[in-house]
Amino acid sequence: MSERKIELKAILNDNKSGSSEILKKLKKHLLKNVDDLDYLTFVIRQSEKKLFHFAAVKNFIREFTTQIKKSDTAQVKNFLEKSISLQENASELIFKKNKKFLKKFSKITTISYSKTLLEIFKLLYKENSGLEIYVLESRPILEGRDFAKELIKIGVKCNLVVDAMMNYAVKNSDVVIIGADQILKNGNVVNKIGSFPLALCANENKKPVVVISSKDKIMNKAKFTPVEKSESEIWQYKNKKLGVINYYFEEVPKKLISRLLTE
Repeated sequence: MSERKIELKAILNDNKSGSSEILKKLKKHLLKNVDDLDYLTFVIRQSEKKLFHFAAVKNFIREFTTQIKKSDTAQVKNFLEKSISLQENASELIFKKNKKFLKKFSKITTISYSKTLLEIFKLLYKENSGLEIYVLESRPILEGRDFAKELIKIGVKCNLVVDAMMNYAVKNSDVVIIGADQILKNGNVVNKIGSFPLALCANENKKPVVVISSKDKIMNKAKFTPVEKSESEIWQYKNKKLGVINYYFEEVPKKLISRLLTE
């Protein structure tokens, strides 16, 4: 397998990073290979198969497919460079637009690993050095641990809790802040499994639920169909009487969401 296909495989099989981070890696991979139209087409086909559940990826692929059909290499390169730049600046734009609102919160509960939230929390920490974040470890991949590590690197105080302790975290927080992999037409949000009960805990404890997401997650559909993942990620024990159910994403109803912040 060629080096570039090994790199592509790593991007397509990344089950720890958030959709924004995966998309940025994909864009940069396309940019590196912009001179090879056949390979770009191959990458698009593979991405459609493996990353179809990510709204931002689907929206980008649709735009990018149009670009490579009507543009020359220089124009495609310019499109990719501009797209990467806009994506990298999205978190800062969201924060600037909602800075006054976000500064009200010192203790936050979140789930999973979101590059958008990481950048937002970095900016919020600069405004409030007393920021404290409860991070759910986010089974089955446990990417919440990686998220906590990234926050610790910049000095943010973190409390890692198992998903089953989410109510404890919410009770000790001012707000629940989550990202989004899809924003559906009906206002519901799709995010990491555990986000729905987390929102229910917040509502029970009268704490706001804030969703932070870039606009490229908005979908022109109202239906979400979850995809079942490997049983072995949960438990490798086998028995004909045992079923192991593993979904990565779930829907959070609009009625449980207090506010949606975008750029």
